Amino acid sequence: MVQMATPWKHPSGIYYLRRQIPERLRPEMGGSPVFKESLGTRDPAEAARLFVAANARLQVMMDEAEKRILAARSLDEISAERAGDIVSRYLATYRPDNLFHPFYSLARTFYAEETCVRLHGFVAERSTPMPMEDTDNLSFKRGRLLVGDQWLDFVRDRPRSVWIKACDEILVPLFRFATPPVKRIPENEFALMDAWNVRVEEDSRRFHDAVNNPPRARSRSRLDSGLRFGELLDRWAEARTPRPQTIHDTKVAIADLVAFYGDIAVSSFTKDMLLDYRDAARGLPLGMPRADRELPFPARVEKYAGTKLNRVGATTVKKRIGAVQALLGFASQEGWLEHNVGRGVTVEGAGRPKIRRRSFRSEELTTLFGSELFLHPTRLLDRRTKVSDLTLYWLFLFGVTSGARIEEIGQAHLADVVRRDGVLHIDIDDYVTDTEDGAGELEKSVKNDGSRRVVPIHDRLLDIGFERYVDALRRADQRQLFPDLTSNMFSKLTQEASRRAGRYIDRVVADDPRLVFHSFRHTFKDQGREAEIQERILDQLCGHAPTSVGGKYGSGVGLPSLKRNLDRIVFAAIDWDAITAAAANVKWVDLVQKLVARAKITSPSD
Repeated sequence: MVQMATPWKHPSGIYYLRRQIPERLRPEMGGSPVFKESLGTRDPAEAARLFVAANARLQVMMDEAEKRILAARSLDEISAERAGDIVSRYLATYRPDNLFHPFYSLARTFYAEETCVRLHGFVAERSTPMPMEDTDNLSFKRGRLLVGDQWLDFVRDRPRSVWIKACDEILVPLFRFATPPVKRIPENEFALMDAWNVRVEEDSRRFHDAVNNPPRARSRSRLDSGLRFGELLDRWAEARTPRPQTIHDTKVAIADLVAFYGDIAVSSFTKDMLLDYRDAARGLPLGMPRADRELPFPARVEKYAGTKLNRVGATTVKKRIGAVQALLGFASQEGWLEHNVGRGVTVEGAGRPKIRRRSFRSEELTTLFGSELFLHPTRLLDRRTKVSDLTLYWLFLFGVTSGARIEEIGQAHLADVVRRDGVLHIDIDDYVTDTEDGAGELEKSVKNDGSRRVVPIHDRLLDIGFERYVDALRRADQRQLFPDLTSNMFSKLTQEASRRAGRYIDRVVADDPRLVFHSFRHTFKDQGREAEIQERILDQLCGHAPTSVGGKYGSGVGLPSLKRNLDRIVFAAIDWDAITAAAANVKWVDLVQKLVARAKITSPSD
């Protein structure tokens, strides 16, 4: 039976709260093993009453100390991913002439097994690999006990508290190697050993495979000492087929690297060189005149060294260094490099949370869609801008009523606007058209597989005159839904439209970096939930991957159901009657013809 805490009577007759402090809490509570607090009375009844409140206060102090200890411990703990990275980078320091090549994790494990021989009666005689063993030597080991076998059995059969005591030969170098340093606490010991044991299992399996099925002939070395960065970039681009913008950014980073060091072999590139390149890139200013941007990288670095201008952000530097790291990682993976010297190079400050987009508030929707753009649509082509107000008008309306991304809307073709099952909708998809060389030209793209979908046209857009706008474009023999959008160097149509939309929102609604065109996507989701539309249907409308397991099965609801659900979202903050009344005066045919003439857009048949 547990004895309840009671007031303690001092020889002086004064009653005290007196409790033992658990050892783990003492560092956070002054270090004393016992807590004492005078209750200030000699009356037992009064002491009993005061004791309850004092004891409760002490318990609160102990609970807070416990929380502080747990919080500090969680900050010191490393993740499984970090532990795996430390182990991988440590094992990458082993060289091919090591006794345990290529099963490097078995090297330190051999000594852990030695400890177990002394402590737990393991068999001492175990076969170890040898560098470049021939078939006969490997076959000789068949059926024998191999290094790592007993260790894996030990880990499976014994509690962690037992086998962790045999791990110093592994843990000491891992903790010493970790950069930045890792605190040696039990949680981190187990995390590192869990990651280590995964590698032991892999190496043990491969070692057994080599013994049981020795190779008939050894493959040639894949190391490529003559490989230059330019050729490596071409190989990487061909194998990985990254996005055009990624290729462009990587070419810029590599061109600057070559300008900095010369056209050196990739195999001669070192970690120190990458760090120096990173530090040089940090010294560039946030903005440069065009003439300076065209200078060679060393000249740019030299020109701005020591100036007091604002420097480029950590994310920009990370993008540059990450491009080099991607090539080095690819070369290492393909066996052209012995070591990946790009591992572990970081950019301080990169990876911090980006500005999170937010939804439009009701009053902001009222302000935006009550602005001149929507209440005076007959003037949509009064101003000469690269992206017309006419295009901006429909992009905003589509954005709020569909939640689609601006590029998904902007790249739509008239052929994508179709009616099926009585529902007018847009097909959001990607496809490639044939070209003369047979290679095919990318016409449209989507963010991911889940982005391919059909988006019904909201009744509000039909009331405003969307079908009349589409008919006017077809009569003008146009191909795109927004003819004045042109591709940038990365085949994206809406770069300038996105900028115009952002500037308009800043001017009319609020200069808030969290409020951009993409905010319509968040707004659409919020409005859909308020209309009590099922999450899986909202995901289907927005092109989001299903968040529930059940949502991943089936092909989704049909068009009529999507349309009924979409029209349940009313966007009550927007004065649709005013927008519809203003649009009634628009001669869409005249507007489209004027747009086509201004932009000198020719039909596809010309």
